[in-house]
Amino acid sequence: MTERIGILSDVHGNLPALKTVLEDAKSRGIGRFVVAGDYCLSGAWPDGCISTLKDLENAYIIRGNEERYLENLIGKDQSTWTDGQMQISYWNYRNIRKENLDYVLGLPHTIDFSCNGVDFHVAHGSDTFLGECEFGKFGPALLAKKYGDAGVTPEVLRHDITSLLDEDPKVQEKLKNLDKGVYIFGHSHVQWSYQLKDSNVLLINPGSCGLPLDCIRGSIPYDILSVTDAGEVRLEEIRVTFDKDAYVDCLKQTTQYAHARVWTEVIVRELMTAREHLTFFLQFADQYAREIGDTRRPFSVETWEAAYDAWLKRG
Repeated sequence: MTERIGILSDVHGNLPALKTVLEDAKSRGIGRFVVAGDYCLSGAWPDGCISTLKDLENAYIIRGNEERYLENLIGKDQSTWTDGQMQISYWNYRNIRKENLDYVLGLPHTIDFSCNGVDFHVAHGSDTFLGECEFGKFGPALLAKKYGDAGVTPEVLRHDITSLLDEDPKVQEKLKNLDKGVYIFGHSHVQWSYQLKDSNVLLINPGSCGLPLDCIRGSIPYDILSVTDAGEVRLEEIRVTFDKDAYVDCLKQTTQYAHARVWTEVIVRELMTAREHLTFFLQFADQYAREIGDTRRPFSVETWEAAYDAWLKRG
């Protein structure tokens, strides 16, 4: 019997997007899922996202890198939480119920399982399997520079990433050293996949359903993988329409926006353009702070907000 598995990652507190993807997957008959981490620190509904995933049956769920920012706050004196840069972490910590925080911090970092004789390996980042090749070749910041404001289609993105991987002998050597199987990861917010020629190695990044940064506007991604009883695999890269304007309107009415305005506004820009902006803002903020002689890190509220205003004026 053919098994069909929904694959998603990087929800980042975007509960409407998570529900949209799950509803679409279930409408296609998907009842089994792999979820590859990062459930908070961007959208304003991290607690709802975690609750939804807790209730998801027949799911392999791992934790991502963002969860460690919350883990690092456990037991800390909240009266010292005065940094501007960390406002988003403080707000998330205060707005995720303890049982949900315990759940997400208790998730494994990796999972291995088998389906119809095919071995699956799941981690949050591709570096677990491939080293730094993904971010070094087509990470979201590189894609933003490459494509600028140009419209990008899934076909163009797929062609460009496949060409980069095909033409890199170091990457090919790394792939040849992997055991046969399916390797699933997220983290980059870029939807892509790659089948190593003449082998049974398949790489899958479903992108970010909550905050896609693959330069493809107007939709959110996830994947469906079919595995036949004979062990044959077929991947569908899905893009679902999502009302980003309505989402942003709701986001700006939340207490997250009130308590972490700068971070939330940068995230809104990323969501609306499907492009990386946070990396560039952080670089600008660091330069701005050095120019005014502020060595405090993380940035103070005053420097953080002043840097953002200056960044906006710069265009």
